[in-house]
Amino acid sequence: MLITSLLFYSLALIFSLILMVLKTGRLLVLLCLTLGVLTYLVYVLYLTLKVGSFPFANLYGILSVLGNLLLLIFLVLELRGFSTLRYATLMSLFGILFSLLLLPAEPTPYKNVLYSLHVLSAILGYLFAFLGGINSTVRLLLERNLKAKKLYSASAPISFFFRWERISLNLAFVMFTLTLLFGSLWSRVHFGKHWIDDPKLLMTLMLWFYYAFVSHANLVGRPKPRTLSILIIVGAILSMLNLLVIRHEF
Repeated sequence: MLITSLLFYSLALIFSLILMVLKTGRLLVLLCLTLGVLTYLVYVLYLTLKVGSFPFANLYGILSVLGNLLLLIFLVLELRGFSTLRYATLMSLFGILFSLLLLPAEPTPYKNVLYSLHVLSAILGYLFAFLGGINSTVRLLLERNLKAKKLYSASAPISFFFRWERISLNLAFVMFTLTLLFGSLWSRVHFGKHWIDDPKLLMTLMLWFYYAFVSHANLVGRPKPRTLSILIIVGAILSMLNLLVIRHEF
C-alpha cells in the first residue's frame, strides 16, 4: 500500500509538470495527490490496528506522518477555494519524500493505547505549531507589502491568515496539553511514575508553558497583532527544535 501511495505521488509530480507547461490537468493533479495522501493514511491506520499501537518509534515515522497530514491540510484548503495547487510540484515531491521516510522508521516496542494517544497528540501539536508559524509569517509579509504598496500574490486574503494563526495557536496549546496528559498516564503504566526526567519531555513542558502564556495573553487582547505573530513564529521554531533536535533518553 505504501508503494501505491508513492505511485500516486509520482503521477501527481508528472501531471504537475504538465500543468506548469501546458496549463491543463489540474483535476488529475488534485486527484493523484488526494489518492496519495489517503492511501498513505489508510496504510498507517492498517499498521496501527495490526500492531495495536502507534506503529513507529523514531523520528522518521513521526516526520512521515506529520508531513502527510500537512499535505492533507493543503489539499483541504484547495478544495475550499484556496490556490494551493500552484505549489503542486513541491507538494508532490514532499509527498514522495515524507512517505519514503517510513522505510527507515523503526517499529514501536510500546503496545499501549495511551502511548498512541500521546504520540498522536504530539504530532498534532507540532502540526498546528508549524501551521501557526506559516500563517503568521505570510501575514507579516502581506502586511509589509501592503504598507509598501506592493502587490503580493497570496493563496488567501490576509483576514484568513489573521484568523487561522490564532486558531492554530489555540489548537497547538490544546494538543500539547493532551501530549503531557497522555504521556503522564502512559509513564505511570510503563515506568510506574507519572513523570520521568527526559530532555524531550522537559522541553515539551516548556513549550506547554509558552503556548499557555501566549494563548491566554491573546484571549485578553494583550499582545498587539504584530507582536502576537512574532510570538507564534517563535513558538513554531521552538516546536521544530524540540521535534528535530532534542531526543528521548529512553
